[in-house]
Amino acid sequence: MPVRPRQRHLVPTLALAAALPALALGGQAHASGLDAPMIGTGQSGPVNRDAAAVYWNPASLAYLRKGELIMGAGLIMGDIRYQRDYRGTYQTPDTFQFKSPIDPSVIDSTKVGQQEQVKTNPIAPIGGLFFAYPVIRNRLVLGAGAYAPAAAALKFPKAGPQAWQVQEAFILAGNITGSAALRVNDYFSVGAGLSYVLGFAELSKLQDFASVGEFGTGLANPPIGQANDFGPNAPSEVRELEVLSRPISLKRAFSHGVTFNAGVNVNPTKKLQLGLAYQHSSNMEFKGRFAIDMNDPFFTQDLAAQGVQFKPLVTGDAVLRFKLPKRITLGAGYDINDRWRVDGFFSYILYSEVKTFEVQTTSPDLAQPALGIGDTISVNLARNWRNTVWIEGNARFRPTDRLLLSATLGYQSSASPNSTVDTTSPDGNRLIGALGGVLRVSDRLALLADARLQGIIPRTVTDSDYDLGNGTYKLFIAAIAGHLKIGF
Repeated sequence: MPVRPRQRHLVPTLALAAALPALALGGQAHASGLDAPMIGTGQSGPVNRDAAAVYWNPASLAYLRKGELIMGAGLIMGDIRYQRDYRGTYQTPDTFQFKSPIDPSVIDSTKVGQQEQVKTNPIAPIGGLFFAYPVIRNRLVLGAGAYAPAAAALKFPKAGPQAWQVQEAFILAGNITGSAALRVNDYFSVGAGLSYVLGFAELSKLQDFASVGEFGTGLANPPIGQANDFGPNAPSEVRELEVLSRPISLKRAFSHGVTFNAGVNVNPTKKLQLGLAYQHSSNMEFKGRFAIDMNDPFFTQDLAAQGVQFKPLVTGDAVLRFKLPKRITLGAGYDINDRWRVDGFFSYILYSEVKTFEVQTTSPDLAQPALGIGDTISVNLARNWRNTVWIEGNARFRPTDRLLLSATLGYQSSASPNSTVDTTSPDGNRLIGALGGVLRVSDRLALLADARLQGIIPRTVTDSDYDLGNGTYKLFIAAIAGHLKIGF
C-alpha cells in the first residue's frame, strides 16, 4: 500500500543519502572495455624493441642502440548498441506501490519484451609520445612516455530504457612514465618504470531510489512502519517509479596516483625473443562535484511542515574510488628469416581484484538535522568481475628493405558476468584484427600507419540480476593512427 502523505518525511532523505553510490556504476565502463585500443604503434609489443616498450615491457628498451622518438595521433570511432529485454514485471511509473505482489490493475503493459534499440557512436582523438636514449651504450637505456592506457566514452539517450544504468560516461586514465632498462648481457635484460597516473571522469544516470537499502530500511522502521521490498535486491515490480527516478551526475572529477611496471627480456637465440612484463594496479580516486535534480514538489515542498525540504538542485563534493587491475604479460617473437617474423603475447588481467566501488559525498545540502542525517555519506557498492585473458598473434613481412607490413589477430575475454553486465559496461568476448605498415624514409626517419578493429561477439543476456541488464549488447571499435619514428 502507498505511504500516506504525512508519513513520507523520511523517504527523500534516506533515498538521497545513498543515491550517490550509484554513480560508481559508471566506473563499470571499465572491465576489458576500458583498455585503450592502441598504445604505441602496431609494431609495438612486449618483445619488440622500440621506445613504446616503456609501456609494453621496459626490459626491451635495453636493446636499443640509438636514441628514438615515437609520436603519433589518430582517431577512435565506436558503435555501441543495446536493446533492452524486459523479462520482469513492472508497475506503471506514476503509481507507487512498495511491496509485491502488485495490484494487477497497475501493471505496465509497455515494459514487456524487447524495447527500442539505443546506440551511441563516440569519436575521440588518441595520441602518444615515447622517448628512449642509451646513456651507457649497449648497457643502460632510459625511456619516457605519455599515453592513455584506459579510456571509455558513452552517450546514450537520456530517456532511453538504459537511463537507469547510464546516460553519459567519460573516463580517462593517462600515464606519464619514466623507465630504465639494464642489458645484463646479449641474452638477458631487466627494466622498470614509474608512472604518474592522471584520471578524469564524468558520469550521469537516473538513480532509482528503490534500489537503495537505506531507503527501504527507513520506511520499514518506526515511526513509519511501512512494509516494502526496496533495497539492492528489490524485485522489478517496485523499480523505475517516476517520482523516485532522479537525475544524478558527477562532474569534473580528477584523480592523481602512482603505479609501476617491470619486465625481463630473454634471448635464448639470435632469432628467438621472450619477454615477461608486470603492470601494477592503479588506485583511482576521482574528486569532483555531484548534483542531484530534486526539482519535484514531493521533495521541495510537501515535506516542509515536517522540517525537511530540499533545494531543487542538491550539489556538493564527491569522491569516486576504484582500481585499475594488475596484469601479467608473456610475449614471444621469432625471426623466421630476413623477411618474415612472427610474435605475440598472452596477458592475464586480474579484474577480480575490483570488488567494490566506494563513493563519498559531502554537502551541507545533504544534512537534515531533524532526521539525524549529516553532511557526509560513504557507501560501498560491490561488483563481481572476473579475471580476463588477452591473446594476440602477429605476422610481419618485409617485401623490400624500406617497407614492412603486419597483420594481427587477437581475442579478449569478458570481465563482466551476466549477473551484473549493463550498458555502463557493454562488455563481451572480443575479436581483434589489425593491419599496419612501416615506410623507412631514411636511416633516421620512418612513417607508420595502423588500422585496428575490435568488436564483441553479440551478447544476449537473460539472467541479469533483478532484470537490470537483460537484453542484447553489440560493440564495435575502430582505431586509425599514424606515427613518426625518429632515430638519433
